[in-house]
Amino acid sequence: MTYQFRDRTCWVRWAGGYKVAIETMNEGRIGIGAQMIGLAQGALDHALAYIRERRQFGRPVGDFQGVQFQIAELATQVEAARLMVYNAARLKDAGQPFLVPSAMAKLYSSEVAQHVSSACIDLFGGYGFTRKYTVEKLYRDAKIGTIYEGTSNMQKQTIAKAIMRG
Repeated sequence: MTYQFRDRTCWVRWAGGYKVAIETMNEGRIGIGAQMIGLAQGALDHALAYIRERRQFGRPVGDFQGVQFQIAELATQVEAARLMVYNAARLKDAGQPFLVPSAMAKLYSSEVAQHVSSACIDLFGGYGFTRKYTVEKLYRDAKIGTIYEGTSNMQKQTIAKAIMRG
């Protein structure tokens, strides 16, 4: 669709509105990142409660080293995503450039939310897909994080363009 503008004033208003929209989206990425961290942390918290309670071979599932290693990896990923979001928010609050850090934080936190919620479903076993447990809903909700405020591919494009510019 092409727009024909009668005068320069109209074009400046349109361009100014576009700039505001893009800046708002850049700020929104930080919020989406925070939302995805909360989702991932929630899934992890539910899984921790479950593996402490669920028993197998006479002891809690959480006592098994393989499960403990999974939990350690998931917790590390959530913390890394949290720190990326905090950094992007810190830069924004300080009035420093935050385009790339916010895109990285949104990209990473949304992918972590998907991975963590999926792994938590696995820790619940077959129960993970039932509506009885909250992780099922968190798993479904995690997908939207990779879509709104710019898809993961859009975030990658934003990051790559900025890096290539130097």
